[in-house]
Amino acid sequence: MNWDALGAIGEIVGAIAVFLTLMYLAVQLKQNTASTQAATYSRTTEGWQDYLLSQSREDLDLIFRLSADHENLTNSEFFRAYYLCRSIFRRMEHDFYQYQAGTFDSGTWEAYVSSFQNDTFNNPGIRAMWALQSDFINPEFRTYIQPMIDSAEANRRPDARKRYDQLIQAERDRRT
Repeated sequence: MNWDALGAIGEIVGAIAVFLTLMYLAVQLKQNTASTQAATYSRTTEGWQDYLLSQSREDLDLIFRLSADHENLTNSEFFRAYYLCRSIFRRMEHDFYQYQAGTFDSGTWEAYVSSFQNDTFNNPGIRAMWALQSDFINPEFRTYIQPMIDSAEANRRPDARKRYDQLIQAERDRRT
């Protein structure tokens, strides 16, 4: 065997090794992407749960009073509500960023958007807070969510408590 033949064999072996390495890296990348998406989903879900469960009764009352009793809010209550809303908007902005980055699948994102539209922006006080604060939010997210906010009043559902009461009554009526 001459040196040229050995060189050709070496090149073939090297090409096969490079190909196998690239295949291995592709599999690892795919597994890493799935792992990253699962971890991001888990952290985001836990973040929302922690946020929602950490709300005090006073904070929840403030959110309801934004639309039902806004003229009687003290300055300190107003600014507490202002920053509670800012926190909500930042969480939403974070979720939008995760969706844009590809770490949220479209089904998860659609569920979040439905919650934003039907729960969060169903409250006129929160919509007013958005109007006050939207300049502090990422312009791309603002552009994405503004049409949803604009249509929230037209598509307004009964608030969760009223809907819950209706469902309980319907269940009672069905049993009798």
